[in-house]
Amino acid sequence: MKKIEFYFDFLSPYSYLAWTWVRSQPYDFDYIPVSVASIIASFDTKGPAQIEPKRNYLFKDLLRFTSLNNIPFTTPKNLPFNSLYALRLALKGTSGEKQKDIIDAIFRSGWEEGQDIGSDDLLKNILREKNLYSDDLIERMESKNARIELKANIESALGKNIFGVPSFIAEGEMFWGNDSTKYLEMHLNGLDPLDRNKYQQFIEKFTSR
Repeated sequence: MKKIEFYFDFLSPYSYLAWTWVRSQPYDFDYIPVSVASIIASFDTKGPAQIEPKRNYLFKDLLRFTSLNNIPFTTPKNLPFNSLYALRLALKGTSGEKQKDIIDAIFRSGWEEGQDIGSDDLLKNILREKNLYSDDLIERMESKNARIELKANIESALGKNIFGVPSFIAEGEMFWGNDSTKYLEMHLNGLDPLDRNKYQQFIEKFTSR
């Protein structure tokens, strides 16, 4: 089974859409939470929500996609929100064997049910409702190790030239965005339509400018 790295942030609606695909796939995933704000800041650019026409268009796009694909979709009660608490809960070092279940519970609560997944107390209640809560889990989430792990995830993402979420890394190849999953699967099956010679020519042509 080929390994796929899945980089995501609960703040990103497209990460949620990608998750609805990821959670049903048979592939071997590494779930890697990152702060998209930190990634965007490293490129000295703005996030989609900071550009009003782009933000408004993307909500139309999200509504079209979820309607056509029968995916439950709303927005968390507060948007934008601070996702750091949720991200630290979703770390492998925090959640262990419960990682997939915890990620799923947070995404569903925010982007399907419209709950405030930026709230520490509400996230604890969500975990209790899903029988995922434990004092040890919260202790690990609040530890220095969790902050170190999240920072390492962000640095790893930047080291692999990830510039946004959701992003996938498979066999050293990056695929960005919810709509890239079809290309990801083609790549895994040896059917990637990418013309690498033309790609290299393009890169050489524009890098020299």
